[in-house]
Amino acid sequence: MSYVSLENSEPFLKCFEVIAEDKSCIVTDSVLYFSGKTGKGFITVAGISTGIEVLAVNVSMLTDDLTFSFLPSQNAASYILSIEDISLPGAPENELSFSLTGVPGDRSNSSVSITDAEYGKLVTYPKERIIRSLIVRVQKSSLDHLIHDFDAGAIAAILQSANKVSSISWPITFKYRLLINDFMAEIVQHPFRELFTIRNISVLVEYLLQQFFVMDKLAGEGNYLSTQDTHNLSKVEQHLCVHYKKEFPGVEKLSRISAMSPTSLKTKFKKYYGDTLFGYYQKNKLEHARKLLDNKVPVKVVATEIGYSNPSHFTLAFKKEYGFSPWHYLNPH
Repeated sequence: MSYVSLENSEPFLKCFEVIAEDKSCIVTDSVLYFSGKTGKGFITVAGISTGIEVLAVNVSMLTDDLTFSFLPSQNAASYILSIEDISLPGAPENELSFSLTGVPGDRSNSSVSITDAEYGKLVTYPKERIIRSLIVRVQKSSLDHLIHDFDAGAIAAILQSANKVSSISWPITFKYRLLINDFMAEIVQHPFRELFTIRNISVLVEYLLQQFFVMDKLAGEGNYLSTQDTHNLSKVEQHLCVHYKKEFPGVEKLSRISAMSPTSLKTKFKKYYGDTLFGYYQKNKLEHARKLLDNKVPVKVVATEIGYSNPSHFTLAFKKEYGFSPWHYLNPH
């Protein structure tokens, strides 16, 4: 096993020293490449602003487990946000794996979590797996650099009441996998890495914190969903995310996919994802639009690309979601 221990005051880049020596890796331009003998893929780090660091792990077929130990620190004043997608080679891409009993199988280590760095965190990536993971260490005072209108005090209060472990985790969703895959595909070669990282991590962290509050609300109300329910809901979420270019499929079709009644599906989906079926579909659709606009794709082309036959309908939907038109987003000055 490779073991990397990191003090809260030490930069993520220090991880490279230990891993490179142990795994005979190549390090260049803040990217650590595995040679193939001890694994495949890369690990990269980025500091995107004061008090915010990102550790991206995109590896497969490690010959030994790889463990990161973020040591406890009474003066940490930061959170560790992690998204870990771990699967077996050959498993269907972007699908949850469940055993016959309905209990999560090969992806049982895939999860999303938020932890108070004061208590430390241990993350282990198992050997002979496909691993895509993002770890964001953010100073509590720097959260507003990423996300607006989130109450850091409320986050701290929830974590302190979480069975006194100051950490909350929940199963990864299909949307996280899409966001991670997009991030890993471009982060190493992107010409404007810092800007690219800020935009993508902001989206991920915003979604993570939204779910964090949803999970806390569910726990507070005692509305825990069964494993089978979360599995069925994940199939609906996957359908909405994959088919964003098409028209909204309708509650009846989604009900058949989930094997739930329309009423039960709408209620449980809203509880678990914090949004209505159509709202979730629409936000995902418009997030794709925003990424295209970030790459300077013309508005009319974007509208067609995400499934709008009428650009004016796209403009209205975009403005309703973000408060300004896609034209203004493309040309803010």
